[in-house]
Amino acid sequence: MATLIPAIKGKLGNTTFYEATMRVSDLLSSVSPPSDLDEWANMGLEERMQRNPDVKRVSEKLVPYLVQNEDRFFGSIIVLIWKGEVVFEPVTEFATKIPSAYKGAAPKIGFVSIDGGKLVVLDGQHRYLALREARDGKMVSENANEIVNDEVCVILIEHESDLKTRRIFNTVNRYAKTTSRGDNIITSEDDGWAIVARRMLSDDQPFADRVIDGRKKSIVNWKSNTLSKRTTDLTTLSTVYDSVKLILSEREIDEAKRPSDAAIEEYQQIARDVWEPILEGMTAYQAALADPSTIPAMRADEAETSLLFKPASQLALVDALLRVGEPQQGGLKLKEAVARANKIPNWSMTADLWKGVIIKHTGSIDAGVEAKRRMADLLVYLIASDKIEDGVKFLIWQRFNAARGQPVDEFLYEEGSIEEVEDLPEPLIGPPYTAEQAREYAAAQKKAA
Repeated sequence: MATLIPAIKGKLGNTTFYEATMRVSDLLSSVSPPSDLDEWANMGLEERMQRNPDVKRVSEKLVPYLVQNEDRFFGSIIVLIWKGEVVFEPVTEFATKIPSAYKGAAPKIGFVSIDGGKLVVLDGQHRYLALREARDGKMVSENANEIVNDEVCVILIEHESDLKTRRIFNTVNRYAKTTSRGDNIITSEDDGWAIVARRMLSDDQPFADRVIDGRKKSIVNWKSNTLSKRTTDLTTLSTVYDSVKLILSEREIDEAKRPSDAAIEEYQQIARDVWEPILEGMTAYQAALADPSTIPAMRADEAETSLLFKPASQLALVDALLRVGEPQQGGLKLKEAVARANKIPNWSMTADLWKGVIIKHTGSIDAGVEAKRRMADLLVYLIASDKIEDGVKFLIWQRFNAARGQPVDEFLYEEGSIEEVEDLPEPLIGPPYTAEQAREYAAAQKKAA
């Protein structure tokens, strides 16, 4: 029995296509993913025209979006008519009365009749699989039963040859531009962290535009995740987002989905209560906000403030300030912690204490997760050495020396010279934590075990 689909006929280059809408239930019953083709298992790597689906992305991202969101929407799914006989019948062939205003467009409107063959997803298999999983009820929701009655846009293309089909698939995927992280943060209405992050840029919020010489000046770059040497932006939207995530996670708030409006207000205030003391308590930030034109000079690698204006180290600073508020890591109030951080004399990328920690041997910044964690560790020690427990100091000493390529285990547990490892740098208050103290601590722990 032939499949009949109302559609609009179009042509791009030498490729004829048909654009239609299909109910989800009809799509799932008549269209298959490419892996369901009998020919699929026998295809070589070169001949496979679809990538293996990312099952985790389908289950953890797309399905929840469908079943939890009444405003759900997907772009067109491209469907390949595989080895079927295709006939397009325009309405002009059977409609007797067509108003003259519509006669020009009427030949392109009609019905596609497909006899034999199979309909196969060429582009959009993750969306297809998410719809199928939602239909099968693998995630319970009030919206789940409604999804089968939704309509989706489908573009039908006839398979003419493997070469042409592969070329179309490759072109669709190669030239499809994914949205940037900044774009996603700006537009998302489902990611609670994103909503709070962009509200931090609103008027009267920590990252609001500043008025300089009578003109508004943005201090946050939302177009890029990095900052160029000449930019007068203080930070990036991506950094604000990651800091919000850090701040809320520290309160055990996990909001990768949209929270209630009341919760958004609460979370925004929590984030504001962290960032305002930082921006007001760090002299370099106050100078930058008073005159953003000074930021490039303060961000220069050799400047004593350079790391304060690098996104990776800004996150490390926020992480450290949150951690020194914990009892075992200092128990300091935020304002006191910021006041201490403000007294750290050298944030220069060329300063020795940051080498191997967040500065690579090449002299460039290491923006990786572990590097940011190492810098936060060292900041915790510098800020609150007089308050933190010996066990915390010992772990920071281990990570510091390991990051700088020192033979930590050999020094602690085997014969070795004390010159082979380093003491921690001098903290703001109290004496430095020494390698000898670390060895004594390790020996005591070994004896106690």
